[in-house]
Amino acid sequence: FYTVHLDFDGFSAAGERMKEQAEAERLAGDCNGKAAAVTSVVQTKKTEKAPALYDLTTLQRDANRLLGYTAQQTLDYLQSLYEKKLCTYPRTDSKYITSDMQGSAAELIDGLCGILPYMQSARLTADIARITDNGKVTDHHAILPTAEFIKKGFSELPESEKKLLSLVCCKTLCAVSAPYEYEAVTAVFSCGEHTFTAKGRTTLCDGWREIDRLFRSSLNAKADEDEAEPDAAALPPLAEGQAFSDVAASLTEHYTQPPKAFSEDTLLSAMERAGTD
Repeated sequence: FYTVHLDFDGFSAAGERMKEQAEAERLAGDCNGKAAAVTSVVQTKKTEKAPALYDLTTLQRDANRLLGYTAQQTLDYLQSLYEKKLCTYPRTDSKYITSDMQGSAAELIDGLCGILPYMQSARLTADIARITDNGKVTDHHAILPTAEFIKKGFSELPESEKKLLSLVCCKTLCAVSAPYEYEAVTAVFSCGEHTFTAKGRTTLCDGWREIDRLFRSSLNAKADEDEAEPDAAALPPLAEGQAFSDVAASLTEHYTQPPKAFSEDTLLSAMERAGTD
């Protein structure tokens, strides 16, 4: 398919997908060098809550997506870490802790901030209440690093276990962090009788995403291709009725992709949702 773009100073607006190249070329020709005007600007403040702590399945999914581990490898590495007293019981379906654990959890967070190098440049005010729910803990609470890990650190661990425990540490810190807050902006432009849309995003509070970004940078974790929409660049101030003269129009060609084959991550997710859709 083909998309026509109006190119402004520092940002662009896109038209609808078009199946025919000739039709898209005519649209680009009609708009190139012409005037465009803003017909609407919608600004919406949005919040992404911090993720929950890990249960076994969620950790297996993330370890497959980010580290390339199979579900069995993740369980094996976790079991080894558990036997070394560096993480809590692995076979759990809970993503929360109980209220009697809040004091030790706060000490654990302080300890993690002290020993993880990437946390030296991060800001964190831990909200332990966010991860506490007695009603959602059955036999075992969520997977956490232990006080023993705070004493020993990653020394003498094989790389496979080190990476997995790093993932658990990151999730623990993200789960008690502030939400990620941003302002989403959608601006609609008219050029002749045609409509184009530009979308932007301005971060208001990095929250938990700052820790996640620092962790991935420190570990060189794989890019998360399936993550919900990537961050859009911020748009300049725009107002309804604002006009732009002599805009440039360009054409881009794209290809649709067939559905991806199941990975262990997506298969585990499908199994979790089986019978609920």
